[in-house]
Amino acid sequence: MSDWNSNQYMKFERERTQPSKDLISRIEDMNFSRILDLGCGPGNSTYALKSKFKESEIIGVDASDNMLEKARKEHNDLEFKKCFLPNGLDNINGKFDLIFSNACIHWIPKQRELLTKCRDKLSDGGILAVQIPFIQNAPFYKILYKSVDEKWHKLSSIKNFHNLMPEEYYDLLNELGFDFDIWQTTYYHTVSSHEGIIDWYKGSGLRPYLEALESDEERQEFISDLLSVIREKYPTQSNGNVILKMPRVFFVARKNRR
Repeated sequence: MSDWNSNQYMKFERERTQPSKDLISRIEDMNFSRILDLGCGPGNSTYALKSKFKESEIIGVDASDNMLEKARKEHNDLEFKKCFLPNGLDNINGKFDLIFSNACIHWIPKQRELLTKCRDKLSDGGILAVQIPFIQNAPFYKILYKSVDEKWHKLSSIKNFHNLMPEEYYDLLNELGFDFDIWQTTYYHTVSSHEGIIDWYKGSGLRPYLEALESDEERQEFISDLLSVIREKYPTQSNGNVILKMPRVFFVARKNRR
């Protein structure tokens, strides 16, 4: 799969940043010496962290060169590094008082290994704070997967996401010795048309599907098929806008002191 397109992703900057701000608001005010932002993307979440924890050393890490280039350009006073998760955590020096991740870890295989490495990178009493889209409950992905099952069989091998169910995160966090809160929020993001839903997901989950198709004609046919169902399932509001319902799972977990 090709690199991310930060400009496409940030067409919805406000909406994509809001969950990170909401997650930050649930973190107890502490004197965090070091903070690690996992999957920092174009730096919007890293900037939100710096706005709240002004005295902390904050490092943003991501696997995408395009995202990191955008982050360094937009936030040249912050530190960003390239890192492939989960194994790349072994190459980051020192421990952190807060490891934060907004809309990232669902892309990463081996969730147990990842969360174990995160725990091991935390200082005693440190916090792991995570937000991920609840893919299994998202209306758009139900439409996408049904379209693949019924017609676009050539795309059936694509497996973007590796997130667990909330109950599985509960058991895993408990097993790893965290004290934690876990919750779900459904955001009513607003787009100006049904095409706006496609535009949103072109910046994230649709990327590998569109890249796997061999021609512009195929891509347009695929998008047309999705739009026909999206228009049926997503009503237009009285002002002409369309509500994009996005369920998201959050947890804030504290590493028990030894």
